[in-house]
Amino acid sequence: MFGLTLEKLFLVAVIAGVVLGPARLPGYARHLARGVRSLRQFVDTTRAAAEQDLGMPLRRSEWESVNLRQYDPRRIVRDALEEPSPVETTEGAASARPGQKYVVTGTSSHPVRVPIDALDADDPRRIAARPNASTSTAESPPPVAADRR
Repeated sequence: MFGLTLEKLFLVAVIAGVVLGPARLPGYARHLARGVRSLRQFVDTTRAAAEQDLGMPLRRSEWESVNLRQYDPRRIVRDALEEPSPVETTEGAASARPGQKYVVTGTSSHPVRVPIDALDADDPRRIAARPNASTSTAESPPPVAADRR
């Protein structure tokens, strides 16, 4: 931490002993010990308050077992964009018509226009949008006879 090694700390202690002198050094050591104790107490009370507010312990071993990357906003957005929900897929299949080139998904405030060709081959929206996927002959218009003159 801070690039301090044991040798550097020893050198600082020797310099402090020479500068302060042997008479004042024990008083400063007690003062330093009090400061370290108060810092440790502050950290412990802060940790206890955080554990109480969060409702879970702040132990390093337990936090290492939790995959915190699952809360990364970039990952959440990527996962949401990659896989459509099954409800959205079946609703989109009901609105897809034969010959349609795009399907509009998402909410009304954030619509997303997806090309039919970009969907999986077994996606119900793509199957419903195939040009030869008319549901029945009663719903389709009668064929128009070509005028042959």
